[in-house]
Amino acid sequence: MLLDEAKHLVLINKILDIFSNIFGEDVFFAEKQVAIEHMGFFKIKYRYLPLGYDIVFENDRGMFSIEIYDNEGAHNLLCRIEKFDNETTIENVKNAIQILKRILQKNDFYLYVTRGGKLYKKKDQYYKRVKDLTELMEDNDGRRKG
Repeated sequence: MLLDEAKHLVLINKILDIFSNIFGEDVFFAEKQVAIEHMGFFKIKYRYLPLGYDIVFENDRGMFSIEIYDNEGAHNLLCRIEKFDNETTIENVKNAIQILKRILQKNDFYLYVTRGGKLYKKKDQYYKRVKDLTELMEDNDGRRKG
């Protein structure tokens, strides 16, 4: 095993621990995909039990993303809901997962889904068609993001 690969495996285990420590029994580990030889790629998937959302943590080239999916495939990136530093460091990952927990507990954000070639934003089982893509730059209260 190469040193770089061992470093990534330690990082993955730390991320798994962070999820477990922050969420406790509110998350269920679903799967892990590791292809470190492809620019350090790995993906970890959880199920957020209180709301039934899938949470996908994905790392690639030293940057990570966290995406939230519902059972219909509607989704949103955590960084679109609230900004954070997504360079893959333990401190940044921990901060993002804490933000994720707070966002999920509030459950006051939009998910997006495409149906029939049209984009919709979804909140509380209500759908609104996105006709103007600048709407994607607005926060959850309809205000423009800086």
